[in-house]
Amino acid sequence: MHFLNSLLEDSSLAWSIGIIVVYPLLMIALGEAILRLRHRPLLHQTLRAVRNLVMPALAVFILLSQVIRLDGEQTPLRVAQTVLWVLLIHVVLQLANQLLLAREQEENNRAHVPKLLRDLIRFALVALGAAIVLSTVWGADLGGVVAALGVGSIVLGLALQDALGNLFSGLALLIEQPFAVGDWIQVGDDVGKIVEVNWRAVHLITREQELIIVPNSILAGQTLQNFRRPQRLHVEPVDLGFSYDDPPNVVKQVLKETALSTAGVLPEPAPVVQTISYDDSSIGYRVRLFLADYEQVPKVRDDFMSRVWYTAQRNKLNIPFPIRTVYHQPINQPTLEDLVADRVLKLRSLPLFLTLDTDDLELLARNSELRRFGQGEPVLRFEEKQIRMHMLVKGRVDITIPNSQGMNVAIATLDQGNFFGESALLSRQTTTANIRAKDDVEVLLLDTQALLQVLNRNPNILANIDSVIEQRRAGADPSSTARANLTAQGAFQRRNSYNGRGNA
Repeated sequence: MHFLNSLLEDSSLAWSIGIIVVYPLLMIALGEAILRLRHRPLLHQTLRAVRNLVMPALAVFILLSQVIRLDGEQTPLRVAQTVLWVLLIHVVLQLANQLLLAREQEENNRAHVPKLLRDLIRFALVALGAAIVLSTVWGADLGGVVAALGVGSIVLGLALQDALGNLFSGLALLIEQPFAVGDWIQVGDDVGKIVEVNWRAVHLITREQELIIVPNSILAGQTLQNFRRPQRLHVEPVDLGFSYDDPPNVVKQVLKETALSTAGVLPEPAPVVQTISYDDSSIGYRVRLFLADYEQVPKVRDDFMSRVWYTAQRNKLNIPFPIRTVYHQPINQPTLEDLVADRVLKLRSLPLFLTLDTDDLELLARNSELRRFGQGEPVLRFEEKQIRMHMLVKGRVDITIPNSQGMNVAIATLDQGNFFGESALLSRQTTTANIRAKDDVEVLLLDTQALLQVLNRNPNILANIDSVIEQRRAGADPSSTARANLTAQGAFQRRNSYNGRGNA
């Protein structure tokens, strides 16, 4: 018992026993904990640093201060204490860095913790540790140090105003966060992907794999375009030109189908194709491609532009280039006979006129007008005065009639070979429906007097017209049918009136 009391009273001996016995046990315990926590990087790396760095330094400090009992003013003890503080600061810095990057490691997105912020936190911890070491270990007067730094900061501020400007600009960008690592931005004429943001500059990698370093002060003072914010969705415009001989709606439909078939172009939102200009040698079109990410632009644009050529060849579309053609002789314009022959062929293809002879077809052809309408254009409007029958020789049209609430009710869709406008022709009324082009359409407008002569000689055609009118009446809404006046009695009266005018 007396030996135990004397052992406890001798603190140096107790510290020696602690170093000999307790220290190895602590090292073993830390090693076991490190082994068990190897799947948790944050605790694993922190405990490894404590075991490999802090514990040996702490043992040396205890040995010098408690066993050998060096005076606190002696240099070896101060050096040991300084080393211990430096290693503690190192472990704290490592822990702070791991905490800041924990979310980053989970989501694999460095944009959450900018490098500039990590550098500032590291600098603050180092400055705090240095102040503690200087004050507690070496007995430095921090008031004098701060005063000296205050005077020296004026000189440093003048000498390092560019560097400080970059630092404060970086802080402003860090607070505002107009971009993050991984974003594609444009500064001036330079476009690149951000790979690093530090206290002085932003590092960009261009598509040509060249490094561009842009100082923060320049970024803060220039207009910056971010291709990934506020969303990663990117719209890439592509301008093309096609011949004046190619119908714009056909070109736009082909371009849209080509865009949708290109890998990387999103179906939703769908590509947008617009007619933007009438140039010297072509009609200009702009295709807006919606991409999931700006980074895909070169590949998608290349694929789309390559596909356009092949698609244009298949659809017999012409992509002109600027040329000047000088004609040394008059251009052979189509004659009237050529136009009549072409329209005779169009009329002969219509089911209504299958039984007409060539003379009647030529009479109608010479007294007709060919009109073209683009998709969505109105061909006839409700209550429009129109006294010519329309023969649909190409495309399709939609027929709608306003109901009592003023809403357009769909009646039918007419395709190639059908006719419309007959109610205004037969009864001298205004148009009783809205007719709108569903596709690009071609319509032959027949002259009334010429049609009267042909129908007078071919009453069976008028019977066919009445039959078609009855079929349309049967499929129409009753209120719309009444408004359109497409009854059998009305058709009979119109036929008699028609024959009377023809005999006259």
